[in-house]
Amino acid sequence: MNQRAIGIVSFGAYLPRYRLSGKTLAAAWGGSVRGGERAVANFDEDSLTMAVEAALGALEGRDSGRVEACYLATTTPPYAEKSSAALLAAAADLRKEVGVADLGGSLRAGTTALRLALDVVRSGSAREALVAAADIRSVAPGTELEPLLGDGAAAFLLGEEGVIATFEGAYTITQEFTDVWRRENDRYLTMGDLPFIRAYGYERFIPEAIDGLLAKTKLKRHDIARVAVYAPDLRTAQTMQKLLGFPAEAVSHEELLAKVGNTGTASPLLALARALEGAKPGDRILVVGYGSGADALLFQATGEIERRAFTRGVTAWLGAGRPLTHYGRFLQFRRHVETEEIKAYTALPIQMREERETLRLYGQRCLDCGAVQYPVRHVCWKCSSRRFAEQKLSRRGKVFTFTKDHLVPSPDPPTIMVAADLEGGGRFYTQLTDCDPETVTFEMPVELTLRRFHEGEDLANYFWKFRPVLA
Repeated sequence: MNQRAIGIVSFGAYLPRYRLSGKTLAAAWGGSVRGGERAVANFDEDSLTMAVEAALGALEGRDSGRVEACYLATTTPPYAEKSSAALLAAAADLRKEVGVADLGGSLRAGTTALRLALDVVRSGSAREALVAAADIRSVAPGTELEPLLGDGAAAFLLGEEGVIATFEGAYTITQEFTDVWRRENDRYLTMGDLPFIRAYGYERFIPEAIDGLLAKTKLKRHDIARVAVYAPDLRTAQTMQKLLGFPAEAVSHEELLAKVGNTGTASPLLALARALEGAKPGDRILVVGYGSGADALLFQATGEIERRAFTRGVTAWLGAGRPLTHYGRFLQFRRHVETEEIKAYTALPIQMREERETLRLYGQRCLDCGAVQYPVRHVCWKCSSRRFAEQKLSRRGKVFTFTKDHLVPSPDPPTIMVAADLEGGGRFYTQLTDCDPETVTFEMPVELTLRRFHEGEDLANYFWKFRPVLA
């Protein structure tokens, strides 16, 4: 047991708006209709943007200046060589002195990052550490993996003040094992023989890690109130639940597998977030990540958990899903079919110079009349003053005016441009995403979300778009 009460301070989750059902897949490929559905990222989303969304949920209402370590776990980063964690830190407006690390190459990178963050906080190297895990894994259309893999992200803030779940211990095993893989130039995943993977992978490594943790902490299975264990699909999860010997009511990942799908590195962390949403003080929560072995971590909910409202948790995003009824649209989102792309000009010096404005969302406030300006100006638009102070913009506002453009190339037409008045001042002009065009109206509440705008100069160019406020 730890002498210092460190653990989870806050968490956030993110599930994309669209859901692709087994019925829609069966209509496209024939065969029997499968139940369930999977979360599908929009065409302007990737693992980084989803991680940012989850991280902003974890940091909502908190001082981001306290975060001194930031870890991003994903097997599908936007760059093979370039720190995505650094971009996450910028979008989350973390301090310049923050230490960042990108973790990948294994599906258990999420739980590994969680353990590293806990070690950093326990050692005193960081007051608070942020962990985000996200994945968008592509498979060949029409294959058996297509209905199983979903998109999503989860983020956790670790520290020792205001802890909602204390860290009780961890146990890790590592074993070279080949089950699912993707080589450097491969577009799609490859999976080995499933019966072999189940018998010699999941059904060996996960129980071994759990047994090791229980022995280390001197606990029994009946002492565990909630279990968040990685599983590749719902059928395997149900088999594992019987094998592990925990009561069915303790398992928190089966609903996610049925409604969201297997989200890769984010899967056990999303299940942990789901377990925390329903936890009571004193509940022990076990989370297990899998990949060339397994990580098992144990937490215990504190009384602080009853004083929190999880407005950006798994439950909220599950209720915000909308059906993606056309399989062809999904193929366009994933670029499985050729679509027209915009190759805009990108200037690296401008990207660096305007990082604080474009990624961290800072504008300016006039010191004479108080008007908020964005983008940054030399002369106040209201009183012509040249005296300004930096102003952090709100991410929420209401639509002032909008247009719908059917000519701009887009996998999800039309392209909707919105000018919105932000809370606290300032007007922001950008695209609207994740919204039915027919529902756009004046005074509609919207919020800013980081998305991929284009790939000019062979770079992933990120900027903020509006989307309807999560109800």
